[in-house]
Amino acid sequence: AFAKLNEAITAHMKTLGAKAATVAVSKNGEILHSKGFGTSDQAGRKACPPGALMRVASVSKPVTSASIREAVAAGKLAFDDKAFEILAIKEPKNAKVDPELGKITIRHLLDHKGGWDRGSGMDPMFSGARIKSELKLARAVTPADVVRFMNTQPLDFQPGTKAVYSNFGYCVLGRVLEKKMGKPFPGCLEELVFRPNGLTDIKLGTDSVSRRDSREVEYPAEARQFSIELMDANGGLVASAPALCVFMRHFTLNGERRLPGGTVDWTYFGSLPGTTAMARQLPGGLDVAVLINGRRNQSIDADNQALKKAVEAALKATKH
Repeated sequence: AFAKLNEAITAHMKTLGAKAATVAVSKNGEILHSKGFGTSDQAGRKACPPGALMRVASVSKPVTSASIREAVAAGKLAFDDKAFEILAIKEPKNAKVDPELGKITIRHLLDHKGGWDRGSGMDPMFSGARIKSELKLARAVTPADVVRFMNTQPLDFQPGTKAVYSNFGYCVLGRVLEKKMGKPFPGCLEELVFRPNGLTDIKLGTDSVSRRDSREVEYPAEARQFSIELMDANGGLVASAPALCVFMRHFTLNGERRLPGGTVDWTYFGSLPGTTAMARQLPGGLDVAVLINGRRNQSIDADNQALKKAVEAALKATKH
């Protein structure tokens, strides 16, 4: 029944030059289709199963958002709480801190209105080497180090005055969860989102090949250009396509709790070197997750829109 969808995924894999892909389709929480394509390994010896784990890049953000919103619902946090007041970072002597930093709320961070513009400065989530040097670290940079470094950098605009997509804002949300919950970020996700909703097969990615889940696919060489562990709350999760469909059964892709019978229309893309991900919630009740271990760095947006268009056309031509 889903032959046209399978053809669309295969064609997009070829476009990206990817070795592996998975797709899952669900309706009202029931998995209708789940399939793996290509091979899990770069050598082409091991078939990719439907439940293979893959990096989801920025599709991690809806999971972080859901965790924050669940923490608010549980009374552990409020949308108007000031993020950097919660973190209470101790700065070195004579360090200059932008006074506007203290005005950044949890809601600002969720809505990408924290005050950072990677287009006019840098994206600190991809600046590990600089941060390691400036903080004089003799170990690997952690997400907490990134926040400590950015605490002394000037903001690019006044918090709340406009929205500019920010990876770093979600890194801050991860640290807020850790502070409020008193446990590492993965434990926060487990307590707030995964366990209550029967979610498995979504977890934190790791840079160490030896520590990866045996079901996780291999990635092309360009995927080693950055640290996936540094991305945790903004882009560091790995998941199976069926697991993302389970997540979408319970939450919309802005992280809000999904209401019974409600109509949703959301798309969220994830993109990193060696990774393309798409989560789609269609108005008719279908949820679709596509994970691919490849990306064309020069045509990311165009390729993502082509994938969305092809998947929607295939589903429209499919009886389900």
